[in-house]
Amino acid sequence: MNMYHIGVITALLAFACSSGLYLHSFASPRTRLSLHRAAYGLFIVAAILMTSNAVTAYMHGLGPATTSFALIAATSWITVFAQSIFGVRVLGGLVAPLSTLILLVQSFFVTHHGQSTAGESPVGLLGAHILTSVLGEAFSIIAFATAVLYLLQQRALKQKQLDRLQHTQVSISTLNHALIVSIWIGFILLTCGLILGSIYSQFYYTGNRNELLGKIIWAFMVWLWYLATLSCRNIFNVSAKKLAWMTIFGFLLLVLGLFGINNWSYFFE
Repeated sequence: MNMYHIGVITALLAFACSSGLYLHSFASPRTRLSLHRAAYGLFIVAAILMTSNAVTAYMHGLGPATTSFALIAATSWITVFAQSIFGVRVLGGLVAPLSTLILLVQSFFVTHHGQSTAGESPVGLLGAHILTSVLGEAFSIIAFATAVLYLLQQRALKQKQLDRLQHTQVSISTLNHALIVSIWIGFILLTCGLILGSIYSQFYYTGNRNELLGKIIWAFMVWLWYLATLSCRNIFNVSAKKLAWMTIFGFLLLVLGLFGINNWSYFFE
């Protein structure tokens, strides 16, 4: 791993951290403004790094990487100018996670920036990847359960079933807060898992990469679900009820996807 690789990984981390701050869901308006400023600063750092990475990739004849890096760099600088000149902050909240997604997809599917080494990976890298990925997926289950409880509470409140509400110790506002928090934490954990997985896949995994395809697709499905749900909540201001239904529907799709990845192949044997 050389300075070029470190630059790519650092840019990926900057975009990921910027995404998390832009999609922060439970801060006060004043705190959220400070978080968005921090997200914007990280976004600029990532844009500078991607510009440097694009030049380095071009100089070393890395065609696919050059194209992707140049695309991300150009889009990032357009976003920076749009926010600085016109004050369009919403673009950063969309471009940062999309740039993160492009870099992750390239790391797993498109091209490799370096040869996999037979040496041992840094201590705890693979374990941290597995732990953060599993916890991120576990939070999708927590979000699903919370969404179901929220809808049941809302229905009881709408139908004025006060006897049911009196036996419930958790208020509907608390359930709404818990739903948003579980989605946001799950997004952060799974992002960390994907980044750690991409580093391990790039430089230390020496097996057949096709064997990991199902797991990688599953992880991306969960991550995209988190991203879509948080974007609808923070950027498009979707109501809590619609957010709960999105959570349930998305979780059912993810369960179907997991079942298909693990079992559909048996039907064609």
